[in-house]
Amino acid sequence: MQTGPRADVGAIVLAGGRSSRFGGDKLAVEVDGSPLLRHALDAARAVAAHVVLVGPAPADLPAGVVVTREEPAYAGPFAAVVAGLDALDERATSVLVLAGDLVDPAPLLPRLLAVLDGSDAKGRTVEAAVALDSEARRQPLLAAYRVDALVGGVSGVDAYHRAAYDLLDGLHVVEVEDLGRHSRDVDVPADLP
Repeated sequence: MQTGPRADVGAIVLAGGRSSRFGGDKLAVEVDGSPLLRHALDAARAVAAHVVLVGPAPADLPAGVVVTREEPAYAGPFAAVVAGLDALDERATSVLVLAGDLVDPAPLLPRLLAVLDGSDAKGRTVEAAVALDSEARRQPLLAAYRVDALVGGVSGVDAYHRAAYDLLDGLHVVEVEDLGRHSRDVDVPADLP
């Protein structure tokens, strides 16, 4: 099994929300010694050679991370993923999509990529491997996608304020159970570890 970033894998980390339910910039809050956003960025950089941050760049942005923004700003996660795809390196054939407020996504990313690289029980190509949270809900913002399938699914769609779940429309999706709460995100201060 390969360790380190894969040249054929990109990642889009979403960090452009308002944090209105949190009451301040939740992505800058320290969690286990580093800003919350760094958890998603570092997890992505560990497995993906091409990382795009959609949202404002933090002061401690790691080298090599490309920054872009959805237009207009605050147009929602679907629009942010579309902007991230536009900025993604063309060598990426698979892309991880991660919300910037995930506490500990790193252990799930290799599993998502392994499922995406395979086929399902009927031998069909997997177009999206999506994490299931602790309540068995699909998490399209913690998922791995085939770039060509995702681009095909979002092309020509009005992305403005479209739900993140719509990213999965028309794709052959395989669900990946989260056995360790790695899909945990932060919406309100009580969600912090």
